[in-house]
Parts: sequence; C-alpha cells; structure tokens
Amino acid sequence: MTLTTVLAMGAVLPALSEGVARAASAPAGTGAAQVLDAPTVSSAEYPDDGNWHQGVGDYGSFTFASSSSDVVRYTYRFEGDGGWSTVDAAAPGGSATVAFMPTSASAWSVEVKAVDADGNLLGARTTYHFLVSDGRAPVGGWTLGDAKGSGSAAGSGTSPAAVPGTGVTFGARPGPLGGTDTYTTLDGTADAYLDAGRRIVDTDAGFSVGAWVNLPEEPTRDQTVVSQDGTDRPGFELGYDAAARGWTFRIPSGDQGSTGEWKVTGGKVVPGVWTRLTGTYDGVTGEMRLYVNGTAVPATAKRPDPWNATGNLQIGRRISPDGYTAHLKGGIADVQVHDRVVTGAENAETGGLQPRQLAYWDVDSAPGGVAPEMYGGTGLTLGGGASVFAPEPGCQPEADPAECEPPPVEPMWGDGHLVLNGTDAYATRAAGLLDKRDGFTLTARARLASRSPAGDQTVMSLSGARNSAVAVGYSAAASRWTLTVTDADSATATRTTVKANGFLPSTGTTGDHLALVYSAAFGDVVLYVNGVESARLPWDNTWDLSTTALQVGRTLNGDTSSDLLAGTVDELRVFRGALDEGLVNLVRGLPDGTSIESTLP
Repeated sequence: MTLTTVLAMGAVLPALSEGVARAASAPAGTGAAQVLDAPTVSSAEYPDDGNWHQGVGDYGSFTFASSSSDVVRYTYRFEGDGGWSTVDAAAPGGSATVAFMPTSASAWSVEVKAVDADGNLLGARTTYHFLVSDGRAPVGGWTLGDAKGSGSAAGSGTSPAAVPGTGVTFGARPGPLGGTDTYTTLDGTADAYLDAGRRIVDTDAGFSVGAWVNLPEEPTRDQTVVSQDGTDRPGFELGYDAAARGWTFRIPSGDQGSTGEWKVTGGKVVPGVWTRLTGTYDGVTGEMRLYVNGTAVPATAKRPDPWNATGNLQIGRRISPDGYTAHLKGGIADVQVHDRVVTGAENAETGGLQPRQLAYWDVDSAPGGVAPEMYGGTGLTLGGGASVFAPEPGCQPEADPAECEPPPVEPMWGDGHLVLNGTDAYATRAAGLLDKRDGFTLTARARLASRSPAGDQTVMSLSGARNSAVAVGYSAAASRWTLTVTDADSATATRTTVKANGFLPSTGTTGDHLALVYSAAFGDVVLYVNGVESARLPWDNTWDLSTTALQVGRTLNGDTSSDLLAGTVDELRVFRGALDEGLVNLVRGLPDGTSIESTLP
C-alpha cells in the first residue's frame, strides 16, 4: 500500500464530516451505497515513491483522475503555493493535468478534490507527497578566475572556453569572495568581450543567467554583462540600462527588424562594489524577473511571444543591427547560464555576499574609558558622563544569599551595558569602519530611562563634518522610535524623518532591539524594531560613508551634540552589507560574546 493510498483512506472521514462528500447509488436491489474512491494523482517527473527527485526550478506535470463519471473539475493546492485552484476535466468523467514548479529542495505535497457540476465533492480528498532535491546544474559556466596571461576563459563542465578580445585582462583580485579570489576586467572598448563560440541555451524556453559584476562608476551608457546572439538582436541581455539608471534583464520582442522589448529594471550601481545579478525567464508563465544581490526587484514583465536566438553567447557585449555594442567597463566573475528557472529561494541563498560583522562592542566593561571591540578592533570611546554598569564581581547570591544581595538592576544583555545621562554622555567610534558607498547594518539594544521623555533622543547615528547621514532615535511628540536620513553632508542638506510603527519603546529589562539596514543596491534604509520592519525611507545617498563616525547616544552636527539619550544601550554591532529580516532576527537573539559568522553555514 502506497503512502498516497494510506493518506487517501485516512482522509475519507474528514471529507465526509464536511457534509459535502457524495455517495453514488448502488446497483438496484443491493440496498447499499457505494462510496466513491478519492481522486488519484500521478506525475512522471515527481512520483510519490519516497525517493528524492532533482527538480528545483523545473516544471512537472500532475494528472488528476476520478472513478466517477460525474466529475467535471478538480480543486487542488500545492503545499506553500497559496490557496485552492481549479482545473476543468478534459471531458465529463475525465482527467485533468496541471504544471507545477518546486521552488526549493524539500518535501512537497498536493491536495486534490474531485467535484461534480453542482459543486459536490466526489469522494474524499487525496494528498499526494513527493520529494524534490536541488535543481540541475548550469548548462554554461565561466568562473572568469583564470590566471593572468591566459588565452581564454575556461568553461565549467561541458561549457566551451570563451575567447577574449584584447580589451580583456585576467587575474585581477580580490574578486567577490575576497582574499585570493580572482576575476576578469573589461576596459569598455570595442575589444572588451568574451565569445563562447556557440549557443548555450534556448531562449524560447525557460532559462536563467547570472553573474557577479563590479563597475568603477555609474555608467552614462548601456553596458552588457551577458547576452546571446540572434541575427541582429540578442535573445536576452543582462546588464545596465542607462536610460533607467538601473540594472536590467531584457529580451527583444523579435529578431531582425523588431524594435520592441520586454524588460525588468531595478537596483542601483554601487561603484566599486560587487553585485550579483540574475535574470530569469519562466517559459510556462512567460514571467521575467531580475534579482539584485539575491532580492527580486519589485517589477516583473510578461513575455507573450517567445523566440529562439541561436547565436553565440557573449560576455561583455550585445549584438545590434550596427554590430556589437554596450561593451562592459568593469570587473566580472562567475557567469552561469541555466536551462531552467533559478528560483527566488535559490537566489536568496546564493545571490549576494555573505554579511560580515565589522565591529561588535558588548560594552560589558570600559577600562580607561574605552569599551573594547570584541575581536581586537577599535574600541568605543566613552565621553561626558557615560559609564558602564556591571554587577560587582564575585557576587553569588545562590551560594550565600545572606552575605550577597543581587544588584537592584540587571544588565540589559550579558554582563553589562552602557549608561547615558541625557545631558553630556555619549560614546563614539572614529571614521574609517564603513566602505565609501556599500550597504551596511547597525544594530543595538536600547532602553529609555523614562516612559515619556520630554525631548527627542538619539540611540545611534553616523556623523559627518556638518551633520548626520542616518540616525535612529526617539520622538517625544510621536512617542515612537524614529528613522532619519540626510541627503548630503552639507549645511543645506535635506533631512527626512519617519516614525516606526508597531512598537511603543520598551523600558523592560532587555529594552528594544533596533536594526538600521541600508541597501545600497536598492537605495533604501529600513528600521527593524524587535525583528519587525517598522519604518522605511528611500535614500539618494551622496555620502562618503568611509568618512562617517559612529555616534552612540547623540546626534553630532559639526562640533555640536544634540538629542542626547537618557537611557541604556547594549550589544552594538556594525555589519558590511544589508541584513535581511531573517538575519536581523538571528542577530537579535545572539548570546553575549558571539558572532553571526559562527551561526552561518
């Protein structure tokens, strides 16, 4: 007996209890009723056999059938794919087939019900289980980590070597993985390209293309990362759209003589920073998506009329009626082409650089007025009346309660916390921690000294020469945490503030966990309060972030402090890159003295 049969039999009673299951009449004279069988499900690609089947990003066909001649349609839902859907039977009493693409490697299931013309269920529902493993490997791949002086870029697996033009240089470092990782540079001239020498993927079926790219400046013209030749139009292009000032994945509406195109554009060039781009085309739904650093841009596009480009795959240029154009100027690494959809889950897992903790101050102590950085970096200097609270060492009330009373106040987190008086107390870390334009994340625990402070207060900010680039604070008028961004380091800069939704500031023992996340690729700043997105602002950043200093407990405009915090702060961390909600929550729960790197695979 299969797992499906067992589950179908077990589902009879629940189906009948709904009051809609329908029994067929028994043959005349029997005096009994015949209970209809549950519908059956079958799939060649994803059988219910207890074995794992490779398939993330690949569609499978699922056929539903019923023993009843009254069936006219089936309702079904795949686990994790939303609510119920309906498909008509091919004919009364017949079967129906649907297509489904697993988006992640896991155990999946589909529930199916057979329905007659009056909407009655015909027998019990069936639950069909299938196991899906990782998706198929790329059909084309070039690491572009070839040694200096190489005559071509080696292909991965069965991929052909890509022949470079004279505007290509191998062996630059460090690549997107840092350290000894190498990449290839293209100089933007007509000789800046690598030609794979043949077609790699059918562009009229589902496919995906991805690469790491690093541009030295925001381009003033189109630039192509990867394309595949048609006759005089590319079958697809992944690159930069100068008119939209963003990354793009586009497909012309046809080859010779066509002028239209379908495209998805979004995300920003961050000069000198590695960005992972992935474009996907779903051949079943016709949907095009673009992922920047593992995150899908909000827009999508529909491609109604697919066509197949049968020419060579190109790296760093695209074909046009006038010849090749849009030559890339910058670095490129790890080009991959799949003949399937690379799903959102896959992009989220591999689409960007792993976050890296740049600094962590647990502020459990401050010898000489400096709270040490946990891993030997620059300490956090305390100023004014700032101090660190920590219980007296050696106090063990459990062992000797008569001689040692517990302290009246517990540390926020770990063994101590920073205490700020709201008049002149602050802590600071000098400039030089952040990259010039790259994304970053600041996190801290904060607690106000009073439930209703009379004035505005700042928990943490990044200060420049004249004002602060970003700040997280408290608004007395709104009684909420706030997020503030400033468009430039100038006396006439525009400052924008938005209040956080969902949480009143806590005065409890552990306070609130605050995370300020800046995504350079998408140009926005998000404030998470206790792991929940609570405020968001667009930020057209012109700051050189490497010149900003971290301020704790104050806003600093030139030499003038303002909005000083009366309260406590603990567990201060700075990360390179924009943490997503899952990682923010991971950081939120980290024990004192531990790092995010120790929890990541």
